[in-house]
Amino acid sequence: MAATLPRVIFVLAFIVLVGVVLFSRVNELFVLSFRNGEVRLVRGSVATGLRNDLADALRHMKVKRATVKVTKTPQGARLTASGIDEFGEQRLRNILQLFPAARLRSASAPTKNRWLRIFGFSALVWLLGSRDE
Repeated sequence: MAATLPRVIFVLAFIVLVGVVLFSRVNELFVLSFRNGEVRLVRGSVATGLRNDLADALRHMKVKRATVKVTKTPQGARLTASGIDEFGEQRLRNILQLFPAARLRSASAPTKNRWLRIFGFSALVWLLGSRDE
């Protein structure tokens, strides 16, 4: 009986951890990972035109590695990025503003690697994802 208590605690901690991770991503529209000129969708769904425009801007800025996250807020979409300076981040925000919020929310989710995108770990997407997404 004493051996089952640690197992129960472990299972409960795992369930709580998964719940916290999923709850923290409720407002995410999508997350893109950019490496060496290529872009991959990590989580969510994004309009193809927006994805291509963001990738072109990152290539033009000569960024080697970046992560772009777009969340929904009451005022509209909010873009945050890591791996680029504030000027580059503002440029990406300007591109995002060209796409209406309704179009961002209605983008179709890719069917390939669906479970990979639900949990959305960037390293796994680069390792297991295909180029023609």
